[in-house]
Amino acid sequence: MKKRSKKEKRETLPKLLLKSFSVAAALCIAFAAGFWNYLEDRVRHMCTNDLNTVVSSVQGHAASIDENRDSRFKMAEFSSYLTKYVYYDIMLDDPLSSGKYLHIAPRYTPDCHAVAVVTDMDDNIVTANRWTMQTHLYFGKDDPDNGNYVCDEKVFDIPGVRQAYSDYRELSKEESSNIYLNMELESAYINRENHTFILHRGKMELKEWKKDTSAVEEISETVLRTKEIDITIDDDSFELLELSRFSKKEPPSYTLFGFWGEEQEFLDLFEKDHYHTSFPDYPEGGFRIPESDTDLYMVNQSQIYMDHEQYFVYILFLVNYKTPEFMHFYWKYVILFSLGVLLLTALYCWRRNVSNKAKYAMEDYRRDLTNHLAHDIKTPLMAIGGYTENIMEGKLTAQEQQQYLGAILDNIAFTDSIINRTLFLNSIGSSSDTKPEKIAVEKTVEEAVKKYEPLLKEKIVSFTLEGSSVIKADRTSFEKIIENLVSNAVKYTPVGGSIKVRADRKRLIITNTVDKKLDIGELRKPFVRGEEARSNLGGSGLGLSIAERAAVLNGFRLDISCTDKEFTAGLKY
Repeated sequence: MKKRSKKEKRETLPKLLLKSFSVAAALCIAFAAGFWNYLEDRVRHMCTNDLNTVVSSVQGHAASIDENRDSRFKMAEFSSYLTKYVYYDIMLDDPLSSGKYLHIAPRYTPDCHAVAVVTDMDDNIVTANRWTMQTHLYFGKDDPDNGNYVCDEKVFDIPGVRQAYSDYRELSKEESSNIYLNMELESAYINRENHTFILHRGKMELKEWKKDTSAVEEISETVLRTKEIDITIDDDSFELLELSRFSKKEPPSYTLFGFWGEEQEFLDLFEKDHYHTSFPDYPEGGFRIPESDTDLYMVNQSQIYMDHEQYFVYILFLVNYKTPEFMHFYWKYVILFSLGVLLLTALYCWRRNVSNKAKYAMEDYRRDLTNHLAHDIKTPLMAIGGYTENIMEGKLTAQEQQQYLGAILDNIAFTDSIINRTLFLNSIGSSSDTKPEKIAVEKTVEEAVKKYEPLLKEKIVSFTLEGSSVIKADRTSFEKIIENLVSNAVKYTPVGGSIKVRADRKRLIITNTVDKKLDIGELRKPFVRGEEARSNLGGSGLGLSIAERAAVLNGFRLDISCTDKEFTAGLKY
């Protein structure tokens, strides 16, 4: 038994939208997950690079201090270095932002920390990068007192010092990638013996910097807030000195004046959990990380030597990259990507739907054309078959045989006409196949009407032509338009009716009388005659279809309308 072939299911717009947007949603989810992993790996990679750089720098500086510094200040100098330079600075490019990058750094990113702790061989903490105020003082070339000086609020329990620390803590909360704290020192109390100082006169300025976009790019600064420093003490161990910005010509001078390091409260979290592993397995050692919401941490342990004593340096980076700025950065690109994908998907669906409509319309057109052609050919073929059978029976007179043979030829001619007109309808191609030339419209109409003059006289149909115009069109297809419109008018005008043709610069209008109003909704389709009575007039129902296709080929528009008395075909060009 022959298996039936299944009819291909058509792709409807709801199904197309569901399938396409499902794929788009999956693509957006995949991008969101992939972009998150990319950013996480990028942050981790940059943090690792910073950690390796810091470790290398710390080891090199420790060796330099051990070689060149007075033993009394070796660990103090090393502690100062850890406080200032154990630091990471992660920057992610953001082309769609005015700042052009996303900045993650312990200085102004919440829950981000850079910890440095030094222990001896007995696992005792020797020093750490505790948060303190520091500056570097210069007293003259080769002066042994040149170096780093510290003003520690825990050492100097002085209201003015505590206030300075408090003011800095308050102002530093507003620091960001374009807002920073600037500190200036006018004078200070200096203790050269233990490398400490206490502020006397100075100020803190919270500044905002902006880049001015112009022919020459410049940076402008605005002072947002200012805190003045004014402290007076009476201590003979300190020397009051006027200080200027670093200059070798005018000592004493200062540089690197500010706050650095981690708060003691944060360092205390690690003191009880800290441990060290003996050489040679020390690279595996480090801090046990306490319970924290921090998203990423990295730890490194290395060895240093000072005065032939071995120490261990633990450096820990804790990175919180899930800040509001980071999440805004992440979602901005996810949403932009999703909108782009959804827009492309919508355009794809629209174009695919238009293509499907055209495809299905062509399939329906070909199917209907084939069905109608088969139906219209079947009638004359049945007539030809019947006449042929009667002739073959041999019972007809010579006159009857001639009549039957004549009928057979008429049906063959009618069938041939239907086939030729159908082939022409299918042969009408695109506008690229046309060869436009100047055509006189009224002459083309007159030549088409001449073919039907006997029929017009027989049906007593009056014909009038008004106006004239010259247009540019493909001659062959334009003549087919006129021939089919005139033929349609002549064929379907009742006895005693009239046909009127009017031509002007913009349009051609052909009007003929009718017996009653026709339903014109389907008349443009092949083999549709509008009513049963019209199917008995010898027409194929292809005239308006051919005229419509030929008009579109030339860039024209064919309009048809019908009232109770008149049928009108208007060709607009």
